[in-house]
This record gives sequence, C-alpha cells and structure tokens, in this order.
Amino acid sequence: MHLISQKYDRATRRVALAANLPLRTTHYLTLLLTLCFSLLSVAAAHAQDQVVSGTLDETTTSIDLSFDFQAGDTVLIIAKATSGDLDTVLTLQDADGEVLVDNDDYNPDSFDSALAYTITETGSYTVILESYEGESYGDYTLTVKVGDESLFTLLDEMSRLELSGPVLIRETPHFRIHYTLVGADDTTEQYVEAVALAAEEVWTIQIEQMGWPEPPSDGEQGGDDHYDIYIASLKKSDGYMFGYTQPGEIIGDNPNTRDQEEYASDSYIVIENDFSEEHDSKLDIISLMRATLTHEFNHAIQFGYDYGDEHSWYYEATATWIETVTLPKDQDATGYISYNYDYPELCFGTIADPDEGMLQYGEWLFIQSLVDVHGDDVVQNLWDAVADYEGFEVLEETLENYDDTIQQAFARYRVQTLVRDYELAPEFEATVWLENIIRDTGSWTFTGDGVQEFGANYFYFKRPAGFYDFQLIEEDEFLNLWVIGIRGDEAEAFDLGRGATFDTHGYDYVYLMVYNPIYDDNLDDCTYRSYDIDVQLGSETPQPPITLTFDATNFEPLVMEE
Repeated sequence: MHLISQKYDRATRRVALAANLPLRTTHYLTLLLTLCFSLLSVAAAHAQDQVVSGTLDETTTSIDLSFDFQAGDTVLIIAKATSGDLDTVLTLQDADGEVLVDNDDYNPDSFDSALAYTITETGSYTVILESYEGESYGDYTLTVKVGDESLFTLLDEMSRLELSGPVLIRETPHFRIHYTLVGADDTTEQYVEAVALAAEEVWTIQIEQMGWPEPPSDGEQGGDDHYDIYIASLKKSDGYMFGYTQPGEIIGDNPNTRDQEEYASDSYIVIENDFSEEHDSKLDIISLMRATLTHEFNHAIQFGYDYGDEHSWYYEATATWIETVTLPKDQDATGYISYNYDYPELCFGTIADPDEGMLQYGEWLFIQSLVDVHGDDVVQNLWDAVADYEGFEVLEETLENYDDTIQQAFARYRVQTLVRDYELAPEFEATVWLENIIRDTGSWTFTGDGVQEFGANYFYFKRPAGFYDFQLIEEDEFLNLWVIGIRGDEAEAFDLGRGATFDTHGYDYVYLMVYNPIYDDNLDDCTYRSYDIDVQLGSETPQPPITLTFDATNFEPLVMEE
C-alpha cells in the first residue's frame, strides 16, 4: 500500500527489496492453509520455479506456506495479484518465527510484492502471504525461485521504474539521469539540465564540503556505476508527490563510510517531471525540484549507513533539516513547521499523527536544536550510531558522547520551540499550540487529551507579578513542570520538577510547560498522561536556579485558539 507523503521514501515504510529488517509486526488473522514443498538449491540460470495459486478474500486474508531451503540458497519469492483489488504483503520467517525479510510493494507502479533472501541455515521456512490490512481481495499467484545471489539482481531489475516513452540519458560526473520526452512521464531538455545542475551542486555541498559519505554504488544497475535519477510523473493518489528514494540491494558494508555497516543499501532517486499537481509549497517549480533533490539525495546517503531503522523519523527529520543547510534559498522545510507547532503534545517520532507521519518532516527542528547545542558534527555522528543501534538507543549513544541525555535534549527542544530560538523562525508563520490560560489561583489542567512521550503542553500564566507556588499533580509522578520567563530578547527556563515557588517579577511573559520525559521505542502506541497544575500564592523565597537560557528575538506571544 502506497502511503501519501510529499516526500515519501521507502525508508519510512521499510519496504524490503532484499534481506533487511522487518517492515512491521505482521498480524496473522487465521492459519488457513499449510503447504509443504522441498526445494533443492540450484544455480539461478537453472532455478526451478514453484508456483502456488489461490484466492484471498474476506474470510481468508492470509496463508502460511512452508518450504525447506538449504544453507547457501538464495530465494526469490514473488506474489502477484491476478484479479480484484488485491494488495499483497509477503513475509519470510525462520523456524523460530523470526521475521527475516518482508515486502509490501516491490515496484512503485505495483501493489504486488517480492523479496529475496540468502538462506544461512538448512531447515524449514514459512512464507506468509496476506492482503494489506486484510482489506483487499482477489486471486494471486505466488512464485518461488531458488538459485544464487544473482536473484538479488533480478529483484533489483524488477523494482526499477519503467518510463512511459523511449528513455534518454543525461550523464554528469556523478549521476546518470533517465528521462523521456514522450507520454505521461514526458519532460523537457531544459528541465533535465536544471536537474543535472542541481544534482551536481547537491553532491558538491553534501559530499565534498559537508563530508557525508558517498552513497554505495549499485554496480551496473541503470547502465553503469553512476548514481541513477529517474524523472517521472508522480501522483499523490499513488502515494508519491514530489519524489522518493528507492532502496535496492542490501550490500552490508558501505565502503565509503568510516565504520562497518550491516544493512547499507544502494538506491536510486525518482523525481517529479513537472510538479503540476496541486500542492501547498510556495516554491516555484525549479526551487521545489532542487529542495526535493536535496532531500532525496540525503536519503541515498542515509541508506549507505542503514536501511530500515524502525524509527523512520531519523530519516525524514535529517533529510528535511539538510534542505536548510544545502540549498537554503530553495528549502521547503519551514513549510512543515505550522503542522508540528499544532501538535506539541504528541509523542516524538510517531506516525500516528492526524496526517499519518507528516510530523516527522517538521521534526527537523529537533535536529537543528541538537546542532545549535553540539555543532554540525552531531548529525553525522548520529548516523554513525544509526548503523550500529536501533530506536532511541541511537540517540542515547550519540548524546552520551556530548555529556547530554535524551530527556534533557527533548526538554530543551520543547522550550526552544516555544521561544522560537531558531534562525529560520521568521519563516515559520506559527507559534506553538497554547493549551490553556491560567488566570487565577486554584487547579488548572489541559484542554485536550494530556501529553504523550517526549511531548509538551504549554500554559500562559496571566496573573499579576508575585510569588506563586506551582505544583504538578499526577498519580504516577512521571511528568515535569517547567517555567519559562521571557524578558525582552531573553528567555530563562526553570525545571521545577514536581513544583516549587517561583517569582514572576521582571518578566514580560510567563509560561508553564508540562513535559513528559518517559519514553519507549513503540512510536505507534503512544499514551496520553493526565495531570493538574495547582497554583497558589507563595511566600517570598529565593528563585530556583536557571536551567536553560535562550535568545527570544524571534519569540511571539502565544494566542489561545477559540
């Protein structure tokens, strides 16, 4: 199932085109059929195909098929719909039920599935064929090929985009651009030249000047060892809009990086041919193309570290952030900020936001927050860790080298977001969502649903200056209470923990922030936490120590939505 996103790339959905980590936890509705086959390992040129046909419908949404494979076999498994609206999903499991590889759509133009894997241990393996989310039905054929590693090449060729007309090639020092002047994918020579110039400019900045490693080569795929770019017509209704980066074969280690990887992948880029479909960006066609190419080429670099980390926000937040530092005049990153500012209470990194993953693009601000504190090198150090760890452990290991913690980093980010202490803040056209206005003493609470992992709620404290006792009331005592005082162009933030007495004298604006420092790696199952803030008049007492300071030059007072 293609998912809609303005800059959709396959990393975010972990679509497996070779041996890689799982796409998602597969739910098996019913074990309805078990077939046993014994396949002997043979060379790919003489591979014997095993073919199974059947139907998936409302009562039979998945089947399990058992196969015996030999160590050293490379298997290629292809599921094709032959009738109905069937959208297939394939999964290969070992005898212990561990997911080895899976795939939703093997080709951008198809809802069919295919995967390849080299068997490491002789034994029984299970192929699971299911309809996507159990909501599509029809007949299918499932083909199993057994051979050598050349089957990976066959799978890569299957995944390549086919243009609508005769293919023309424009080569640059580092890229091979595929395009056509005929049919639905038609473009112009002028546009191709603009793509060629942008691609080389992005390469120079990201690879030669910023020091990112070159994406791994795909060998002769696409015609030679240049990095391939395809210019094609992309449709939002098919799950694409501006462009995407398609991973190819998992090569293991990328020789261009400074460390050893296990899940590096080659790739190619597909970019929109004319940007004619309606969209929200304010950029002109050429600037939008340049921003998209900047974004997608960074995905190509990322795949050279690791393809398929379960936390897809690493991919999207980094690629969106790099738009702002590669071709800043063409960046489209600030266009996502208003959406993120509307949902500060949601857990960081989730794709369970109202627009199914768009928050990840606006979370480039967190990458910028890390850079503001630790310098540009923190981003590449983060990606070195992506190659070695999974989930939030990536960030934990990275920050440990900077004497920082993950809870501190996200608290700092949430305050910085309120204050708008970012160079590009004048282009945000947004202030963070104001949860409530505290106008009196007593008990106050949220107006929404609470606050999720690494999320925050913000309150404007609209009371005469004085000493006030702020206490956070919460059953589990997980949350933290912060006070942010803004005076002219300066902001001071105080971590009150569960609460303390605070002197509001001397500040133009005072805000309370309820921050949730609790987290786990399941970003699809986030939990709202409830609380109350008790506000009482306090006695004169020394001010708590300042935790953080920020430049408030770009601060704008929060406005309560009606």
